[in-house]
Amino acid sequence: MGNLIRFIPVAVVIGFTNGIAVLIIMSQLKDFWGLQVAAMPADFSGIVQALLTHAHTWNPTALLISLGSLAVLIVWQMGLPRLWSVEHPWRRRLGLVPASLVALIWATWVTWAAGLPVETIGSKFGGIPSVVPEWHWPVFSAQVLIDLWPSAMTLALLGAIESLLCARIADQMIDDRHDANQELMAQGIANVLTPLLGGMPATGTIARTVTNIKQGASSPVAGLVHAITLALIVVCAAPLAMHVPLAALAAILMFVAWNMGEWREFAHLRQFRLPYRVILLAVFALTVVVDLTVAVEFGLAAACLTFIYRISNLSRIEAVPLSALESLQGQAWGGQVRVHRLYGALFFGAVRLVESLAEPLASGDALVLDLKNLIYMDSSGSDALLALRRQCEHQGIRLVLTGMVHQPLDMAKRIGLADLAWSFSPPSETADS
Repeated sequence: MGNLIRFIPVAVVIGFTNGIAVLIIMSQLKDFWGLQVAAMPADFSGIVQALLTHAHTWNPTALLISLGSLAVLIVWQMGLPRLWSVEHPWRRRLGLVPASLVALIWATWVTWAAGLPVETIGSKFGGIPSVVPEWHWPVFSAQVLIDLWPSAMTLALLGAIESLLCARIADQMIDDRHDANQELMAQGIANVLTPLLGGMPATGTIARTVTNIKQGASSPVAGLVHAITLALIVVCAAPLAMHVPLAALAAILMFVAWNMGEWREFAHLRQFRLPYRVILLAVFALTVVVDLTVAVEFGLAAACLTFIYRISNLSRIEAVPLSALESLQGQAWGGQVRVHRLYGALFFGAVRLVESLAEPLASGDALVLDLKNLIYMDSSGSDALLALRRQCEHQGIRLVLTGMVHQPLDMAKRIGLADLAWSFSPPSETADS
C-alpha cells in the first residue's frame, strides 16, 4: 500500500490538502466570532448560509479572545526568534514551549480571571471526561459492512496520503527517510483499535509534526511523549480544561490549518502546464464545495487520463535507412525494404502507430520494425503487432522485428510472438541504445 500511495499525483495531494485547510478554517469561524449557532452544518453551502444567517449574533468578547490568541501564536512562533540572537539562553528555553500551549494558557487565564462571557468547554460540553473510555465491541452485519465499505476505503486512502505526505516533509526537515509500509501499518493498527475505545480515525498531521520537529524532535520517541502527555492531561487536568474558551481553540485550529496548507503552490501554478493547474484547482474546489471523496476520485481519474495522453504523445515511430541496423546488414531482400523505429510505449493509446505500416508495401517487399527503443508493450500493443503480422502475411510482405528486449520481449514470448519466424536481435546488440 505504501508503494502505491507514492504514485498519487502531487497536484491531487496539494489540492485536497489545501481544501481540507479551508474547510477547517470555515468550520471554526463560528467559534472564532462567537456566533450563536445551534448546529453547524458540515457542507460548504450549509456553513456559508449558517454564518451569514447568524452573523448578527457575533460576540465582541469572543472575537477579542480569538484575535488575542492569534496574536500570541504569531508573536511566539514568528516573532520570538527575532527578539534575541540564537546564542541567547532564554530564546532557546522559550522556543521549546509550543506557541499553541502558550496561547491556550493565556486565553484560559484571561477568561477565568476576568469572568468573560464567552463559551468554554465546560459551558458547551460539560467538561472533558477524566476516565479511560470503556471497551465497546462493534456489532457486525453484512448490511453495515456494505454501507461503511466505501467510506472506510476513502478514509483509509486519504489518511494514508496525508500521513505519507507528512512523513515526506519530516524527512526533508531532519534529513531522514521513512518506511512507508511501516508508517501505514502502525497507523492502520491504531485506527482499528481506537474506535473500540470511542476514538476517531486519525492521521499524521503536517502542522503538529512540523511543530514537533521545530521543538527538537528527531525520532518516533517524540510521538510517544506527545501521546503520554495528552493522556496525562485527560486523566489529571480535565477539570482545568473546563475553562478553556472555544474562541481560543478556534484561533489555534485556524492557525494550524493555515500552516497546513501549501498556499504558495497557487502562486506557482503559472510555471506548470494546463492539466496540472486544472487538476489542482478542480480537486481544491471539489474538496471545499462538494466532497472530499469526489475530489480525490476526480483528481485520480483526471491524472490518469492526462498521463495516458502524454505517454501516447511521447510514443512515436519514424522511418530510418536500412544501413542504420547493423544486425540486418548482408541479408538478402527480395524487394523494397521499409524500416521504422518505434520509440516510447506501445499501449492502447498508441496502437495507431503500427496499424497502417504495411499499406504502402506490395507482395515481395519487407517491413522492418526496430524496437530497441520500445520500453513497454501491453496486450493492446501485442494485439496490434499480431494484426500487423496477419496483414503482412495476407499481402505477402516479409515482417521482421529487431531489437526487442526487456519487458516487450518478455511480453512477446508469453503470448507466443517470439515463436514466429521473426528476427530478434540479441540483447548485446541493443544494450547501448
